[in-house]
Amino acid sequence: MFLPVTVVTVAYGSSDVVKKWAVKWSEAGATCVIADNGNLISPDVSSYAKVLPFSGNSGFGAGINRAVQEADTPVVLITNPDTLPGNADSLEILYNSHSHGNLTTGATFNSQQSLIHSTGIWPSRDWIRTQICRPAKSLWRRDRMDWLQGSLIMADRDSFLDLGGFSNNFPLYFEDVDLCFRAKKRGMAINYCSESSFIHDEGSGSERASATRLSCFHWGLLEFFRNHDPENLNSVRRMLIAKCIVRIFSYSLWDFQAVKGYSLALRSLFTGIPPELPGSVNG
Repeated sequence: MFLPVTVVTVAYGSSDVVKKWAVKWSEAGATCVIADNGNLISPDVSSYAKVLPFSGNSGFGAGINRAVQEADTPVVLITNPDTLPGNADSLEILYNSHSHGNLTTGATFNSQQSLIHSTGIWPSRDWIRTQICRPAKSLWRRDRMDWLQGSLIMADRDSFLDLGGFSNNFPLYFEDVDLCFRAKKRGMAINYCSESSFIHDEGSGSERASATRLSCFHWGLLEFFRNHDPENLNSVRRMLIAKCIVRIFSYSLWDFQAVKGYSLALRSLFTGIPPELPGSVNG
């Protein structure tokens, strides 16, 4: 059954994962578009999806923007390359629950069939303060849903583009939170369809470059405050710097990748220059 939905993703890592993504979503009745950010996609993937040629690693958000612009259906589904339909009618159920002009997600599960909390409340200064010396607490709340994780967001194509799509100022992380903040300011609703299920095998769709991820996480968090809570920007920046320094000393004897990631984050926090992604035009 064909559905008027284009499923889009950004590919950086395993070609096998991307091919599986293209096959599964095609079988679900969708048109598929892939932005190639890693120059690793095998030629046979083009049998199942339109592949936008590699032009450097521009980040998840910028890649998704490229793919959505190529969509020729009124509705798009933004996914990670490791996000798949949970069963044959998952996409149809999600599509039927989606309301015009809003953002919609479904229930996502990991490969062990455990529910993934893919929504949350806005990041706060108090939340950041608690993680200086301890692991960050989850932003998920049972009774409140401010944002949807970028691994699964259904939107009207035109509404997404009218919002400006994902901001290019977020190489990785918090581009989805930023998008939802701007959407809610426009009066768009954030909806959750628990009847549709999807599999998100987190991390399998890209190289596990932990240092890059750590640096981009902290940059994205600071950028969110720069855009949406500038009164707390300076105090948040100081807390993030303190957190990175504490982590560098904590991991210095046993986790080189963590030390590298927090060091890169620290450099960006001091210089105001975003982290570079592997394979980027500037990298």
